[in-house]
Formats: sequence, C-alpha cells, structure tokens
Amino acid sequence: MKIIKIVLSVITILFAVLGLLRVLSFDIANPVMLTALATFLLLQSIEYQSDRRKADFILTIGAALFVYAVVAYNVFIG
Repeated sequence: MKIIKIVLSVITILFAVLGLLRVLSFDIANPVMLTALATFLLLQSIEYQSDRRKADFILTIGAALFVYAVVAYNVFIG
C-alpha cells in the first residue's frame, strides 16, 4: 500500500504543476489531480481504520468523499 500512496502523491503533485504551468488545460489537470488526492485520502482512511483510530478514519473518509463530490460536480455540472 505504501507504493500506491507514493504513486498517488506523485500523480497529484505532477498534475498540480502541469496545471499551474498551463502545460495541460485546467479542465484536464484539476479532475485528475483531485481524484488522485481523494484516492490517497481513501487509502489513508483505510490505514487509520486498521490502526483503530476512529476519529482520524472518520475525518479522512469525510474529506475523501467531499473531494470526490467536488470532482463529480466540476466534471458533470460545472
């Protein structure tokens, strides 16, 4: 799981930089970046659940679901 989290972190940073430097369109870079970030948060919450850290689990799962909702809103409605 550690390698997957590192890959998701690199994807998030890479697409953030590509979007800021306008190499990729913001409409392409932003959803990919936010999806990678939300997936990273989801994996982190699973790790918190296995460590029996309930408060951290609830906060990170809530943040991940919120970011997924923002991506869905931006892609389909905005």
